[in-house]
Amino acid sequence: MRLSTYSNIIAAALAGLLTSHRAHGQAAVDSARSNRDLSSSSSANGDASNGLTPPKLLQAEPTSLPAEELSKWDASVVVLDLSIDADGNVASATVVESVEPSVDEAVVAALLNSRFEPARVNGEAIGVKIKYRYRVAANPQHVVSVDATFDGIVRNRTNGTPLANVRITLDGEAFTTTDGMGKFSFVSVEPGLHGVILSGQSFVPLATEEQIESGTAHSVVYEVEIVEEHVPIEERSDLEIEIRSSKLQKSVTVTSVSAAQGTRVAGTGGDAIKVVENLPGVARSAAGSGQVVVWGASAADTRVYVDGVRIPTLYHQGGFRSVIHSDLVDSVELVPGGYGAAYGRGLGGLITVVRKAPAEDRLHGSTQIDLLDASAALQGPVAKDWQASVAVRRSHLDWVLNRGADVGEALRISHRPASDLGEFFPIPQYYDAQGSIRYRLREKEWLEFGGLLSSDSVAHTVSSTDPAQRKQQTQDLYFDRVFARYTNVAENGAESSVVPWYGVDRSSLVFNFGAVPTSLAIHSRNFGFRSAWRGPISSYLSATLGFDIEAAQVQAQRSGSVTAPPREGDAHIFGQPPSDQINSDNWTAFSGSAAPYVEGDFAFLEQLHVIPGLRLEPFFTSVDRRTPPQGDTPAVGAYIVDFSLQPRLAIRYAPSSRVTYKAAFGRYRQQAAPEDLSTVFGNPLVTSAQANHWLAGVAVRLGEFVSAETTVFYTTSEHLSVRNPALAPQLAQGLLAQGEGRAYGMQLLIRREIAHGLFGWVAYTLLRSERRNGPSDAWRLFDFDQTHVLTALASYDLGKGFELGSRFRYASGYPRTPVVGAYYDLRRDLYDPILGATNSTRIPAFVQVDVRLSKRWSLAGTQLEAYVDVQNVSNRKNYEEIVYSADYSNKRYIQGLPVLPVVGAKWNF
Repeated sequence: MRLSTYSNIIAAALAGLLTSHRAHGQAAVDSARSNRDLSSSSSANGDASNGLTPPKLLQAEPTSLPAEELSKWDASVVVLDLSIDADGNVASATVVESVEPSVDEAVVAALLNSRFEPARVNGEAIGVKIKYRYRVAANPQHVVSVDATFDGIVRNRTNGTPLANVRITLDGEAFTTTDGMGKFSFVSVEPGLHGVILSGQSFVPLATEEQIESGTAHSVVYEVEIVEEHVPIEERSDLEIEIRSSKLQKSVTVTSVSAAQGTRVAGTGGDAIKVVENLPGVARSAAGSGQVVVWGASAADTRVYVDGVRIPTLYHQGGFRSVIHSDLVDSVELVPGGYGAAYGRGLGGLITVVRKAPAEDRLHGSTQIDLLDASAALQGPVAKDWQASVAVRRSHLDWVLNRGADVGEALRISHRPASDLGEFFPIPQYYDAQGSIRYRLREKEWLEFGGLLSSDSVAHTVSSTDPAQRKQQTQDLYFDRVFARYTNVAENGAESSVVPWYGVDRSSLVFNFGAVPTSLAIHSRNFGFRSAWRGPISSYLSATLGFDIEAAQVQAQRSGSVTAPPREGDAHIFGQPPSDQINSDNWTAFSGSAAPYVEGDFAFLEQLHVIPGLRLEPFFTSVDRRTPPQGDTPAVGAYIVDFSLQPRLAIRYAPSSRVTYKAAFGRYRQQAAPEDLSTVFGNPLVTSAQANHWLAGVAVRLGEFVSAETTVFYTTSEHLSVRNPALAPQLAQGLLAQGEGRAYGMQLLIRREIAHGLFGWVAYTLLRSERRNGPSDAWRLFDFDQTHVLTALASYDLGKGFELGSRFRYASGYPRTPVVGAYYDLRRDLYDPILGATNSTRIPAFVQVDVRLSKRWSLAGTQLEAYVDVQNVSNRKNYEEIVYSADYSNKRYIQGLPVLPVVGAKWNF
């Protein structure tokens, strides 16, 4: 029999011992899990305890820390794995999450000397292993001040219905049961931290904590997952309590990683959001790009949102850092396809970043510096019911390389200045900042104002002794956002939110691949508004209703060759001189959409969930010109409306707690890019593109901490903007919406959750992504196709503040068009290449190993971490792009990063 089903019962009992622990400056118990099978068995039989007696603390040994140490580490939490034998002795205590070596040792010593009444199954004493959170308290008090009231509602997590006859136990002593409406109440409750146990016939008993303030009315909503009575208790999954509205799982293929884990992955430099590049379905982006390529879609097709606010990119150029400081991130979630009706406007995947609420207890902050950049963050309360957070960061890698000849030699760059290093790998320059202020209107109701900004510049360079042959591509991107957010959680758990936002984007792309530079500059003003309500409708239905608006006013300018920058699918090579046919254009456009959407979760027999959704989205585009400017002819504009009906459907079936089958279908639409609306270089009347996603998969829990999930997928896209194949296109028809795409493959994720200081995963994607420029054309490889992408990583807490992590990555090289010959152009006095079949060769495969070692110290109530994150530890020469000599007789490669030891330190206070 699997003991993990009893884990929350053990946690419940320990949570009931909080009063004792407060007297000794100890901590409460987190949700626990067991890793030991029991020889006896039990099933649900109507008894509230399900035949189980949780352990009871008999003797709590205080720590031996002196008063000054207790004061220094007040409110710190040590997380441990405790083994409690059948005699109630603590057989072992292993630190899972460390605070400081001396504190860890004192906590372990105290717990090893503590005694418990052993856990029992049907009266038989058993040994158990649990996860235990020990909170150090400097001034433990047990003072009775003005009593408070404690009440709440218990409801079914799946469908929101109230649960009657649930037993609520407070501190292991006082208890009550919920009425027909799921309500309960305690009066004259002593202020302080209390352990709460929920037990009933249809779920395993659960535990949580409540901090109740003096003289207040403390109200909560508990959501629990119901398990059918015919399911044996040993097959029931571990459960948890959420004291907030339960979010609908709208996507069947979703990978979420907490910020705490993300910062510990090797190769990320401690950046939590960088973990996205290690998730299944994500291709390796080219060095210097910062792109996120998901399921073979273009990076421009994947949408990125930070708490409902859309931003143009997740990473800075160069891909070294994300645009949001990790201290402000709670989690990051990737949905490669098949996501629900709440989001749209993209043909590819969806990435959502959830920010942390600013700290309410005291002022927190950090400073960090390493080879790449320097940053600082600060958050905490600023007044009663007001909290704020702010973070800033700026890169200095270019400055370091320019002034460090020794660093240059270590990187094998022959003392070249940073201005020349772009030939070997792009050197980005970036900065970003974020800030917000949050006000608590009342319990579970907040109002927040905030903003963020980001700036990037990066160049790819191919040097030559002949200035006319020097080739360079420079990209600049700046964006900012300001937003407001209102959130309210009702008594029944329903949650409402409203998020208006505004921002400016400025981008510039310059090609110097010939005598005449080619440039594209875009300036846009962006507007957005999201409102949503989600909550229970009936006993078997939960729903989400929302309204989503986005619009942009764009001013664009382009000059230079009509063939540069090259479009996806153009037969070209990096550095190839573009056509000497030049032109220029200035245009403005206003485009956007307003989409009401609805989504429901129909629960059938608790095992089958059918989640239909519908998004109604009319797209509109207004351009100032529908034909190129001709002399004094007045401009004639155009207005286009493109109505879109986007059905979505997801199905989840869980025949047992170990196995879940999933499938989904979704239709998605995306407007033409602003740069495609030029009357000279594009087509101002081009319509929106459409994609369909089909996917199916299965998730299996292989053990207590290990799970596996595999997904097969097939996506199609149509009405893609492609270059007009005609030698002399009609007026303002340089692009046509007739391109098609398809991608198919599978992805696999084997993941070990953090336990005993170890976590990690293996992610593999097998993919084929193809495009064609018209229905009569042959399929070809997409520019971003990668057949194989493999990532394996792990991180382990060595103890005494040391942590070691490693990451291995393998990826097929991107497709490229080969050069099969060359001819000399007398008119232009240069060689032109003769190209083979489009995308019929590849850049060599990418292989890289990264290693991260960190050490944490505690200093006067603060924490200092030093780390070395060695990227490409084997110094392998990975190639990023193919370049040719002037006559195309020889080829070489732009290399990616050599071995790069990112040495740095972070101070948290």
